[in-house]
Order: sequence, then structure tokens, then C-alpha cells
Amino acid sequence: MRAAPIVIAVGFLLAAYAFYVEYRFEEAKRLGTKYKALCDIGIFSCTKVFSSEFGHVSQFFGLPRIPNSLVGMLFYMVQLVIERQTKLLLIMSAASCIGSIALFYVLTVKLHDFCIVCFSVYVVNFTTLYLGWQRLQAENRAAVGKRN
Repeated sequence: MRAAPIVIAVGFLLAAYAFYVEYRFEEAKRLGTKYKALCDIGIFSCTKVFSSEFGHVSQFFGLPRIPNSLVGMLFYMVQLVIERQTKLLLIMSAASCIGSIALFYVLTVKLHDFCIVCFSVYVVNFTTLYLGWQRLQAENRAAVGKRN
């Protein structure tokens, strides 16, 4: 069984949940009510993280405010489509790991928070990179074996 598509699908589901939480929070704010997500545990608040200015990183690049979760869902859909193209998967996964490191820094140093959903996304990104690297190594070994 190939694990990469499953891991990528988990990433998509996590991003979709983050989008749902952000939507519900904005809807509650519009209605003047409070919303507490399932991932808001004790002093840690996913809702606070998703609704912060860093929940829309696109704005820092002169783009419209696009939720990171929406970008994540699109990213994971593309990863699912290209999953069998190992080198492209590796490049995309490496980029997502760099983004994960930056967002982890923001999460812990700037926001002084912890988000279980965000952390799970980071694990997905690094796991996908690892699985892609393992597959590349296997493909290289197979290619060497065919030449001999």
C-alpha cells in the first residue's frame, strides 16, 4: 500500500477543517455570538491562530486576503494529482516544509500559541517529504539495477 496519497488526503482534510473553523468563527462574529472550535483546547486556540493576520499569508505578498486553509486545500489537491511524479512531489513537499517552519515560528514566537491542526499539517508536510525521498531512493536503486 502506498502511504503518500493517504498522508496527502489527511493534509487536505486538516486544511478543510481549518477552513470550516475560520468560516464558523467569521459567521459567529458577524452574528455577534461566540464560536469555540473542537481544536480550541485549554489555553491553545486554533480559532485565534486561523483568524489572526497570519491566517492569510497571501496579504504579505500583495495578494488579496486568501485563507491559508484554502491555499492548503488547493495545494493538497495538486499534490494528489502529481503524487506519482516523485521529483515534482519532492519539490512541492520541500517548499511546504519551508513554509511549515516559517508558520511554526509565527505560531510559537509571534502568536505565542499552539494549534493542534497547524502542527498536524506540519507533520503531514514533513511526512510527505520523507515518503517522497524514500520513493526517489527506491526508484534510483531500481534504475541502477536495470542498468546492471
